[in-house]
Amino acid sequence: MNYKVVAFDLDGTLLNSEGKILPENKQAIQSAIEKGTKILLVTGRHHTAVKPYYHELGLDTPIICCNGTYVYDVATDSTPFANPLSKQQAQLIYDVAEKHHCHLLMYSRDSMNYAQLNPHMEKFLKWVETCPPEVRPDVRKVESIQEVIDNHHPIWKCVISAENKAMMNDVVNELPISQFSCEWSWVDRVDIANAGNTKGGRLLALLNMWGIDPKEVIAFGDNHNDISMLTRVGLGVAMGNGEEEVKSQAKLVTTSNNEGGIAQVLKEVLSG
Repeated sequence: MNYKVVAFDLDGTLLNSEGKILPENKQAIQSAIEKGTKILLVTGRHHTAVKPYYHELGLDTPIICCNGTYVYDVATDSTPFANPLSKQQAQLIYDVAEKHHCHLLMYSRDSMNYAQLNPHMEKFLKWVETCPPEVRPDVRKVESIQEVIDNHHPIWKCVISAENKAMMNDVVNELPISQFSCEWSWVDRVDIANAGNTKGGRLLALLNMWGIDPKEVIAFGDNHNDISMLTRVGLGVAMGNGEEEVKSQAKLVTTSNNEGGIAQVLKEVLSG
């Protein structure tokens, strides 16, 4: 198969446990680009939290952000596709999260907003400080998430986290599935976006615009929000550190994100 596109999830996949791209994987990606292969980042992240890696890899493709909620064009700072939350939806998420004592991170047009620190945010902020100023993610502490709902639009998605999974499940179970797409992006985090937004759906739409058959695509992922992408392309590859459900639905399982499995797969399937 002549693969034309390689799509990567970031956290737990292209990024190792230290939040870095392994040198051997980076080299394999550069080799793929030189052969004319398109490299796509398909992530749950906000676009400002993708830019450091985007520039490190020297990419020129759009970024699929927030689990398919929007497509971000880096060169023009525009969103050629977007399906954000309405103000009413954002308000409901906030109210339910408060009711069940869950931390909430809200993604607005150009920033990630939080009202109180938790271990995840502390770790994330330490990484933010290491990024060069010109590509540093925009993370803002606000007095209240209500301020974001009232004044900052569009709102791409929300992330809830809590001390235990039951608290997060209480939030998910109270949000109507007809209005919201809730996907576990990590063991202790749930991404909440507008209904219908998925990585796989947005990837297929972009491929259609490019006139590329999904069979000509390789995708790498590790978590539940990657399943829609891995199952719709020619070669869906799960990471060795991935969730068992993800591995069971992938066509191939490689090594963990702390090893060079991505490079090995790319060398084997793009060697033609």
